[in-house]
Amino acid sequence: MQYHEVRFLGSAARREQWPVSDLPEVLFAGRSNAGKSSLINAICGRKNIAYTGKAPGKTVLLNFFEVDRRMILTDAPGYGYAKGGTRRAADFGALLEPYFIERKNLRLLVLVLDIRRIPSADDLTMIQAADAAQLPILAVCTKADKLSKNAVLNQMAQIQMVTGIAKNSLVPVSNVKRTGFDTLNAKLREYLQKAAL
Repeated sequence: MQYHEVRFLGSAARREQWPVSDLPEVLFAGRSNAGKSSLINAICGRKNIAYTGKAPGKTVLLNFFEVDRRMILTDAPGYGYAKGGTRRAADFGALLEPYFIERKNLRLLVLVLDIRRIPSADDLTMIQAADAAQLPILAVCTKADKLSKNAVLNQMAQIQMVTGIAKNSLVPVSNVKRTGFDTLNAKLREYLQKAAL
């Protein structure tokens, strides 16, 4: 799927800074350096709509992007990065907890996982938060080009076992080889169509 118009709506540290919209919203969350911003750029067909950097922890606010006036993609700060320690973790919780509970048009969590790593306790906490908010989860496993086909299959099985996410809600992708995006876009459409019913 080719998106034609992508517009940055703004960044938010507090509820009153969230953009006013009734468009369905998809939250992208995951460990620092899992590839959230790169994934949003790839989905949108842009190189730099969402900020990316080699150093983890660059995204520190919720960043909102309107796509074709049909949906909003929200880039959350990465978690699990040690810099900032306990205070950073507390800030992250204060940022996301009200968003999960109060953002009425939030329709889907895209949990971004580095396919080479077993999901962490922080990933599982994110899954629990989504479950508590009755929010569907689509796990996108990035950097699939770093592994052989057999290793991808093995890692996907491990990720499914650890997270409990259904097999058909796990999608391996590679930004480098541009693989997996047809499946990912089809899944996004499917979830958003269900949410509209």
